Amino acid sequence: MVYMKALITGGAGFLGRKLARALLDEGHEVRLLVRKIPSEKPAPGEPAELQSMPVSYQLGDLADEASLEAACQGMDWVFHAAGVISYNPKKADLMYRTNVIGTRNVCTAALAAGVKRLVFTSSTAAIGVNEDPSTPMREDTPFNARRLGLAYFDTKFDAEEEVRAAVKKGLDAVIVNPGSLMGPGDTRRYEKGYVGLIYKYKPPVRFHGGINFVDVNDVVKGHLLALKKGRTGERYILGGESLTYGALIERVNKLIGRKAPKATVPRFFMGMLAQGIRGLNLFGVDIHMTPELVRQVADWYLYVDSEKAKKELGYQPHSIDEAVLSTVTWLKGLGRI
Repeated sequence: MVYMKALITGGAGFLGRKLARALLDEGHEVRLLVRKIPSEKPAPGEPAELQSMPVSYQLGDLADEASLEAACQGMDWVFHAAGVISYNPKKADLMYRTNVIGTRNVCTAALAAGVKRLVFTSSTAAIGVNEDPSTPMREDTPFNARRLGLAYFDTKFDAEEEVRAAVKKGLDAVIVNPGSLMGPGDTRRYEKGYVGLIYKYKPPVRFHGGINFVDVNDVVKGHLLALKKGRTGERYILGGESLTYGALIERVNKLIGRKAPKATVPRFFMGMLAQGIRGLNLFGVDIHMTPELVRQVADWYLYVDSEKAKKELGYQPHSIDEAVLSTVTWLKGLGRI
């Protein structure tokens, strides 16, 4: 096997760390773009994954074009996994600068450095939403989320447009669209993640709406498959299981041996809640939630079809059960739940 040199933006993050380990296990050299060098001893609750890996670091930022040029020099591959995920409307500008302009800057630097391939980590949010759960979205589904007013959805789609523009200029790039990642090690979320919320707060009711959940380890494998087998300029959905929020609550409770709630919150109540939040926002009350986000829980489905990735890449996602159980064990070990 020919060993390569790979740069990962967002390499200190949840997905980036696991991707770095997978590349190292294959014998490749790994460089991480970071805003600060990780300390030799991680802070309490922080994973020690980076400290145990023989990686190199490049200080930089997605807004710093010079640092990106330096990071890409000598690299064969670039995995652009950095980005901002938020539903807070006050972070819309930050998401545009990071997700869109930052992606443009990475592509420009990769082109200038002559990298062999770039893999861009997008999201199923860049595909849109479906109100009919019986019709999962595919790679060619027209983007329909602009109307929702959620900057995260918009900026991930616009970031893909930056990648496609770079492909036209000669960059060999492929796009992957993971579902909602599950698994231990996501230090930015802790109990705020789906599993932690369900375990800790024991929701007494179920909800409409749903999303596609996927084991982070399957997504890592999907990135490597896209690198080796993906067609230039194409996007590949890396999904797992599409579940309603109610079904996820039931699944988590079953796996940990707890009874699941039977009652489901009526849609009209969620609509009233959405209007109440809109009113609070108008009066300047910052609760970091939007009416659109409430509607997502009540009415929207981010259900996707990974058939293209399965056929073209050999992608084989697993049940999320192991990811749920390992997340519970990890959170318990940290004393977070």
